[in-house]
Amino acid sequence: MRSKQAVGAITGFSLDSRSRYPSTERLGLATTKDAIPSRSKGQATAYMEENHEKQIRPRPASTNSEDPFCPFREHLTKLNSCWGYEKSCDKDQRFSNPTCDHVDFGWAKNAEDAQEIFWKQADFGYVKEKVAKTQILCRPHQQGDSLLACSSHLQHCRASNLYLDLRKPRRGSDRFKEYFFEEGEIGGHCDLDTNKLLSQGQRKSPLQSWFAELQKYSSLDFKPFEDGQCDIIIKKPTFFMKLDAGVNMYHHFCDFINLYITQHVNNSFSTDVQIIMWDTSFYGYGDLFSETWKAFTDYEITHLKEYDSKRLCVKDAVFALLPRMRYGLFYNTPLISNCRGTGLFRAFSQHVLHRLNINQNVLKEEKIRVTILTRSTEFRKILNLNEVLFLVLHILFYV
Repeated sequence: MRSKQAVGAITGFSLDSRSRYPSTERLGLATTKDAIPSRSKGQATAYMEENHEKQIRPRPASTNSEDPFCPFREHLTKLNSCWGYEKSCDKDQRFSNPTCDHVDFGWAKNAEDAQEIFWKQADFGYVKEKVAKTQILCRPHQQGDSLLACSSHLQHCRASNLYLDLRKPRRGSDRFKEYFFEEGEIGGHCDLDTNKLLSQGQRKSPLQSWFAELQKYSSLDFKPFEDGQCDIIIKKPTFFMKLDAGVNMYHHFCDFINLYITQHVNNSFSTDVQIIMWDTSFYGYGDLFSETWKAFTDYEITHLKEYDSKRLCVKDAVFALLPRMRYGLFYNTPLISNCRGTGLFRAFSQHVLHRLNINQNVLKEEKIRVTILTRSTEFRKILNLNEVLFLVLHILFYV
């Protein structure tokens, strides 16, 4: 069957699926009170740098050992088991390692190198890279200050005490308007490294980076929460997401798997979180797979426009990894050839199935059921569809 191959899998469950940690700790973001105790300016800065590093360190599994449906129970008795991106994780203790049948010498010198390349491209090595490249762009100095820390190219960011002024929204037909905010309308009370922030725009694109949304992030001369500058305050950990097409399973699951990867980057799998759809248009969002959100949050998805005419303050925010990032997963994924077995996609599948309480029953029929999906677009046609149907109908005698 000659058709464009897609890298993907439908539907992870974490070793910490219903964490016992407080909600802000589960997200890997401490509250301002916890993050910056009363200290001198220098002590506060040093504390935040140390705390920032601690926030992205995975915690050991401590729950689910008695859950008969947990897909990772076998790993709970192995105290050295790890996903693979932890600093203390040995290669032989990883959740899984890929297999390469042949070596693509255009990519690697030997089979071991090929496996490692694939692991970094499409497995938990991808998460490790995102964690390693996180840097602080706006640094807090005292209690009540804000924080902005992002991975390279602003593909993923964390923010505390975030201020969004939506009193004059510039909405239109564009879902991802670049200059939706002006100076002073988005930001926090912290020491902003403007040059470092503006140097991250090489991959600016609606579904590839948060640069367009955060390039106007400003160092404010007031503390939004303490100075009464907020009309609405969200205290729950909050994910901002820019979504791909909700009517297409392939594209929408690019959203879901990147949210799952973001959970790993932030070391939290709590569903006691809010998800806000970042959309600068007047339009709604058609979602044929809305039930999937229940794997990630206990609440309805909120549209950004619901906060129009208000000053919104978010205690702990995450700007999630995006669905069409360059060298991302899984829309723009260049992969080394002849390798297979990504544990990341398997974990994602198990996670969603477990969270949605979907049972996978063994087929009682001996015959294999085959479903063929056809597309009428210019570049997505199955060119030899008639040949495929002939084989199915006249050789297998079963559709």
